[in-house]
Amino acid sequence: MNKSLRIQHGALGRGRFIVLSLLLLLSFTSCRNQKKITLNNGKCILDFKNARTLTTNLKSNELRFTWLKAKLSAEALVDSSSNSFTIALRMKKDSIIWMSISKLGIEGARVLITKDSVKFTNTIQNKYFKGDYAYISKLLNTELDFEMLQSLLVGNSVSFYDEDEKIKPGVDDCQYTLGTVRKFKRRRVERGKELKEPAQSIFLVPENFKIARILFYEFNPDRSFDAHFGEYVTVDSSQLFPQKMNYTIKAEKNVTIDLNFSKVTLNEEQTFPFKIPDNYEQIIYKGKQ
Repeated sequence: MNKSLRIQHGALGRGRFIVLSLLLLLSFTSCRNQKKITLNNGKCILDFKNARTLTTNLKSNELRFTWLKAKLSAEALVDSSSNSFTIALRMKKDSIIWMSISKLGIEGARVLITKDSVKFTNTIQNKYFKGDYAYISKLLNTELDFEMLQSLLVGNSVSFYDEDEKIKPGVDDCQYTLGTVRKFKRRRVERGKELKEPAQSIFLVPENFKIARILFYEFNPDRSFDAHFGEYVTVDSSQLFPQKMNYTIKAEKNVTIDLNFSKVTLNEEQTFPFKIPDNYEQIIYKGKQ
């Protein structure tokens, strides 16, 4: 999976800054299935598991839902420009992502994303966009899709690992890992050494096989995306959801986004109100110039 990550300069002001910050994503405390971890001289020892076993455990412990409703706060830092806002999030799995984005109690943007369309209204500047992923992908220089946005918002995996024979299993810092490169090569990457192909890794909490971290590196051009998921709590009686998410993007612009969930409700049917007022100006995407 080649996921390039970049924000470009815009002229729509604070409203689009909020929208882009969210779309950029979109581009552990409570446990179950407890497993004893052996310590040797203070070091963690995990029994070896092959790639097929790890991917099976990962998939079987992912968040399962049909409907999702959540409230969260977000803070975004793009180079030296920062902004904070609150988000009302609703989802229908594999179908719709809806967000109402507010600041100081005033809605600044509303977003409606489906598998083949992206719509948003900028209520600060009375503008709207209606189209496909090409416009957002151009703005962010990434091949965004619905699956990636959905997965990153709930702590599920981005499925780059379907071919087990090409994925390397491992253990790093008391966590299981799945990746396209082995540990020693990933450490070279983290020290700034280049590899010919993009490097991708998933780090798993050994007690429950939930995702602790997703890491992408791409070298031509030089970009990285590092997602951390933490403070898992129980929702829907038995499932685990990460209350805290952090995304760090290093490219032409350095971006950090922190999400803090305060409430998550699963499997209650939701509505997705979205209307474009007649007096709003359309943002026109003209494709490649």
